[in-house]
Formats: sequence, structure tokens, C-alpha cells
Amino acid sequence: MRSADEGNVVPLRSNNGDIVDRMAADLIRFEATGTESDAIRSLMCTRRYSYSDIATFVDDALAVARQEIVTTEMARAS
Repeated sequence: MRSADEGNVVPLRSNNGDIVDRMAADLIRFEATGTESDAIRSLMCTRRYSYSDIATFVDDALAVARQEIVTTEMARAS
């Protein structure tokens, strides 16, 4: 039996977090955090991301964007 260290697992690209952060920033800028379809449509319009990146990371980007909105509002309220 081979372990993952022996090369039978392909690692994800190291910049996935950067992609999610950029997508989240774009979603906030476009105010497209309401629904997944709004988010997908907005990200596709930017032409900054591949279709596969959008399909893969849209849920994570929405979560990050929504958390950023909550954090900003909580900081403003305190």
C-alpha cells in the first residue's frame, strides 16, 4: 500500500487561499453575497477567474465574504 507521501495524491495549488480571498473581495465589492447564483454571475463577469475556479471556490468565497461583512459590522457597532 502506498502512502500519500509517495506521490499518488496531487496537492492543490498553493494559491487557493489567495483565489478565495480575491473572490470574496470581489463579491463584497459587487454586493453579490446574497445567493450562490448571484455570486457565480458576478464572478464570471469579472473574467478574472476560470470556470473551474468559480465552481470549486464559490462556496468558500461566499463564506469568507459574509464573515468579513459580519466582522466589519461588529467592529462598527462596538
